[in-house]
Amino acid sequence: MTHAALAFATLFILIRSCFRVAELSGGFGSSLANDEITFMILEGGMIISATLALTIFHPGRAFDGGWAKAGYKFRTGVKLTRNTPVNDEQEESKITNHATTEVK
Repeated sequence: MTHAALAFATLFILIRSCFRVAELSGGFGSSLANDEITFMILEGGMIISATLALTIFHPGRAFDGGWAKAGYKFRTGVKLTRNTPVNDEQEESKITNHATTEVK
């Protein structure tokens, strides 16, 4: 499903790009450049649709743990961990940085 979302997001951005070329081919004074409804649908609608597709079906799922298999490490030597809350007053997920002693 992630691959389909990537394809749809690419298609939405391509449609938007084609609209922008057609819109500006007649200059800023053309009727297409001054039609707000068409602009809102083909500009904003396409970008919102692409963003939603990539948010709901995040592309990281397509890697199937590939980052872990590759042994990728941050160059800064910073390790991110999640703290579990002790009680309800603390934040549910607080990320803290723990600097490692050696940077590779």
